Amino acid sequence: MSYISIMSYMNKNIIIGLMSGTSVDSVDAAAIEIDENPDLSVKMNIIGGISWPIPLDLKRLIFELFEDGPGSLKKICLANMRIGHLFAEAALSLMEKLSLKTEDIRLIGSHGQTVYHVADAEACCGQALRGSLQIGEGSVIAQRTGIPVVSDFRVADIAAGGTGAPLVPFLDKILAATLGPGTAFQNIGGIGNLSYFEEIDSEPTAFDTGPGNMIADSLVSEYTGGKLEYDDGGKIGRQGVVLEEVISRWMTHPYLSAPIPKSTGREEFGTDFQENWAAGYENGPDLIRTAEEYTVRTISEAYKKYFTKMPERLIVCGGGAFNPIIMDGLKDSMPGTLVMTGDEAGISSEFKEAAAFALMAWCFIENKPNNVKSATGAERPVVMGKLSKP
Repeated sequence: MSYISIMSYMNKNIIIGLMSGTSVDSVDAAAIEIDENPDLSVKMNIIGGISWPIPLDLKRLIFELFEDGPGSLKKICLANMRIGHLFAEAALSLMEKLSLKTEDIRLIGSHGQTVYHVADAEACCGQALRGSLQIGEGSVIAQRTGIPVVSDFRVADIAAGGTGAPLVPFLDKILAATLGPGTAFQNIGGIGNLSYFEEIDSEPTAFDTGPGNMIADSLVSEYTGGKLEYDDGGKIGRQGVVLEEVISRWMTHPYLSAPIPKSTGREEFGTDFQENWAAGYENGPDLIRTAEEYTVRTISEAYKKYFTKMPERLIVCGGGAFNPIIMDGLKDSMPGTLVMTGDEAGISSEFKEAAAFALMAWCFIENKPNNVKSATGAERPVVMGKLSKP
């Protein structure tokens, strides 16, 4: 478990955000304080955060659910409740670390754990539909903490014609206003996603760039027999070389040339990728280094393909911000762009996404739209989320 206290606070309008990403490495919890000014602008300060460990047996169960195998319905019902308890434990631990009581917290916003995401509409009983399933029961979190919980954000955007992802550009809009035009935010979790603000007054262009750490993490786990879950500090990748013939083949993946807005997930870059794209190559430092380079190239090529002007500054958050191979690769492949981590830009690299869902929960309770339709393709702004009361 890691813990960070980012600033002091005055217990005015404090909200906790919770999330676990496609890497399933931890539950991130962040507490934010909202200050709404008379001019209706909003300021958000992150006052603290923790990364709460996911037990190994639960992690294995989540990965089983990704595969949608026999018995998934029963397992998903039970996992929904178990993950709810885990998220509640993360929230309670954060409150203890920050010396916050139940009455100090207005609300909790929980993204949950995505187990399946259908980004492209598929035929279902005579209708073409998208869908997304996040588990981690909000009612459990509410009962355990005594605090109202807003969860299940994505489906409202999907109901309005969107893909339900990416959602974090909503927070990026607020951050970009202080950083200026030409700012791009690149999150590198299991999946990579960007938000680019060429002009501050216009809506951002945002979409998933492709795999983030997902492929490399899987290869590292397999290579080390489960002893390591990711390439800590790029130490394994540093021992290898990029296999250009592999990269060339991987860059033909159809998702990379699909029109925007678009989103992806483990359905395309998880087991399917391992079985159909990475099969036949010897796992080791070379392949792991190649997977890290693949992340770099899918990101840099996305900016070159979809934009006429490269960003002035690229703010990188998520686990990829801590991998020097990826950070150095982005700097080399995007000359003229100032590439920095979120922490270097004054934004928490680790807890930004959790903070985003705290902000979205506040918008829900204030009945303010909290999606970015230019990012998801939704027909209209909507208020995303569902409320569970303690």
